[in-house]
Amino acid sequence: MFFQIIQPTPSLRPYITRYVFVRAEGSTDTMTPPTDDPHFVNGKHVQTFLPNYGSLIFMRNTTVDMNGVTADGLTLVGAYQQSMAMTTLSGWFEGMLLDFEPGGMHALLGIDLQQLSGKVLTAEQYGDEGLMQLDRIFKQNETAEQITQLLDAFFLGHLPHREDISYARMRNVITACDAAKGNISAAEMAGVACLGERQFLRVFRQYVGIAPKQFIRLRRFHKSIQEMQMKAHSGQTIDLMAVALNHGYYDLSHMAMEFQQMGCVSPSHFRVLGIPLSADFSIFFA
Repeated sequence: MFFQIIQPTPSLRPYITRYVFVRAEGSTDTMTPPTDDPHFVNGKHVQTFLPNYGSLIFMRNTTVDMNGVTADGLTLVGAYQQSMAMTTLSGWFEGMLLDFEPGGMHALLGIDLQQLSGKVLTAEQYGDEGLMQLDRIFKQNETAEQITQLLDAFFLGHLPHREDISYARMRNVITACDAAKGNISAAEMAGVACLGERQFLRVFRQYVGIAPKQFIRLRRFHKSIQEMQMKAHSGQTIDLMAVALNHGYYDLSHMAMEFQQMGCVSPSHFRVLGIPLSADFSIFFA
């Protein structure tokens, strides 16, 4: 599998984490879940996505099936709590993942993440002309650098003219969640946001797509994976108990349960899988 990671322009980094360009051919079973199901089955390429906060996925020259939705271009993926499989009939795929910061998709595009949560929609199904324009940008340009420049220009045109107060509040809440290692109540999160608890829950779901408790689980999962990948990449020993405690799990069995539920793989198996294909931290099982 080939990865090319390109960072958005600095003004967009509070909203967009990265652009990930991907091309895969044949079997990519170097990161297969414990069932040992290969990623290349009966002429089909099966690529697994880890749970995420919401993404835009662009496919080029191939048709994919994601959770029963057939797409050959731009697809919107809402926040989801379990691994998701993308299947292509050709045995290869070429595309790009646009990975948002939590709440960034709503802040830039006005998409209500609560309505999109757990769903996969094509640009046509969503019915937004701006997103269909993004689809045309990807299909009509060849190089990652060209596409990145055009995407940057598109999203810079969607930056709020004034500070999005609700998004700033959500970012403060996420910072507080990280500092507390997830050990923070919804009432405490509402206090950080300077909102009443009911209003906070409504705004949080609208921007992030899931409830605060679900977000905390997903955040812990991502942070744990990032630490393990960083250590694997630098050749350090991975102490699973230390990773669990570093990110607010009660113990190793708590982390193992979360990994199985959200990633379909145990922490010990993930550790054996080793270094990711890029120094960046992909939501792909690569």
